[in-house]
Amino acid sequence: MKSTKRYEIYRTLIAIAIALALGYILILISAFPKGDIAFFEKLKTAIKDANKAFQTFLLSPVLKYRRGNWIFNLRGFIQWMNESVPIIITGLAVSLVFTAKHFNIGAEGQLFLGAAIATGAAIYFPSIPIITPIIVILIASLVGAGWSAIPGYLKSKWNASEVVTSLMLNYVALYMGLFIIKTFLRDPNAGQLVSLKFSDSASLFLLNTRYRWHSGIIIAIVMSIALWFIMKKTTWGYKVRLVGNNKYFAHYSGINTQKTFFQVHLLSGAIAGTAGIIELLGYYGRFVWLYSPGYGWDGIIIATLARNNPIYVPFAALFLSYIRVGAKTMGRYTNIPPEMVSILQATIILLVTAEAFLSQMRQKAIEKEAKKSEEVITGGEIHE
Repeated sequence: MKSTKRYEIYRTLIAIAIALALGYILILISAFPKGDIAFFEKLKTAIKDANKAFQTFLLSPVLKYRRGNWIFNLRGFIQWMNESVPIIITGLAVSLVFTAKHFNIGAEGQLFLGAAIATGAAIYFPSIPIITPIIVILIASLVGAGWSAIPGYLKSKWNASEVVTSLMLNYVALYMGLFIIKTFLRDPNAGQLVSLKFSDSASLFLLNTRYRWHSGIIIAIVMSIALWFIMKKTTWGYKVRLVGNNKYFAHYSGINTQKTFFQVHLLSGAIAGTAGIIELLGYYGRFVWLYSPGYGWDGIIIATLARNNPIYVPFAALFLSYIRVGAKTMGRYTNIPPEMVSILQATIILLVTAEAFLSQMRQKAIEKEAKKSEEVITGGEIHE
């Protein structure tokens, strides 16, 4: 592993450690009791409660305390796996456009509109096991690609800011999706705005029926491997990376940069479009969202933590969903608000993206790499 890559991993891990330490301090402050008792008694009680809450936060997604022993928490584990699926997929979509140094932040709209339109197919498409969910996911993917093509085309044709266009289109997609559900697909017998139930054959295969652990996690991991292969082992992936590193050099090397940018937007939208419908097919069995679920924004966090590397995206998503599940469990069993996890997320992102954070370590990594290169060039001897 190159020194600079190792540095990036270390920096991310240190940022996570600092954020967790900050989280413990916040839990300790929140656990501080009120009253007229002595300060040290308050501190003793606060430390005891904070340790219990922090232990719940760190362990509850995989372990639970029963009758004096820690045992495997199947329900928490499945919740962790299920919650990671949509943000793995949106993380892949965002990492792709970020690799090309474009900032299309429309994954939220792409997944929402893709899910809304594909819901019609999930309800009315003929019941064919295995085939039906594939068709439904493909429809969502095509919708996402088409929606992402709008900012992609505007950027390629007229150099319109993809940040502005994709952001504004998120709101258009939200209200279009809700209009489709309310007007054409609404369940009239439900007490709130939800769609009719999907056909049985449209549901994803369940790995565990009791807690609805669906096969979306397998799909997400396969997508991660496939995108990694495309980006690292194909000519097109090399073009995308070259365009992202220096679009002017890529242009003068004979690469059609505008075409490449547009293709990146299409593929990114196609990936993002599947995130919502996979969640609905696997867990809910109908369209249930009254507002954006936020998975597109989570994708930005995931891509940042993963350094836009598709193979790291599942690990970043699993980490984020882990601390969220832990925070929810902690909120149920203690007086600590689960919103604390938002502070942890913000701290990690600020530290990971801050160029000055551990800059000396980065400089040493660069110098070490340069020294190795010089040794290779000079045959193992460094000439002064």
